[in-house]
Amino acid sequence: GETPQPLHYDDSFCLVPRPRAPFSVGAIWAIDDFTAHNGSTVIVPGSHRWSDKERPEAGQGVPCCMPQGSVVVFLGTLWHGGGENRSKHARTAVTFQYCEPWIRPQENQFLSVPFQVAKTLPARVQALLGYSIHPPFIGHSNGRHPLHALARL
Repeated sequence: GETPQPLHYDDSFCLVPRPRAPFSVGAIWAIDDFTAHNGSTVIVPGSHRWSDKERPEAGQGVPCCMPQGSVVVFLGTLWHGGGENRSKHARTAVTFQYCEPWIRPQENQFLSVPFQVAKTLPARVQALLGYSIHPPFIGHSNGRHPLHALARL
């Protein structure tokens, strides 16, 4: 079992008034079946259009039930949370959040992934880790593309 996760929206890290366009998109892949009994993610339909003054009320969320292998994709402005798991088994999922390239990551991948490992990764993975530039120059290191830092090692 598990207690429910408080309802939240992922774009809350950007203190820009709502309603507004989302700065991220979330994706949750169900490794196990998602049911109301085992704590399926709960979403609040239409909440992605709310202002800062609006908050979900108790019971307003709807379980996002889906069979294993399914994925739910939602805007970063949508209120959601993990439901209460009333079963005796874990409910496993993989979740990713895709953010605008100018937003600083929640986890600093430069410190989480050793340079020696980052050097060996495909170019697309390096870019996703932050070894990239958002034009014209967001993400530079000492005025240069961050891949130059990897080349020095």
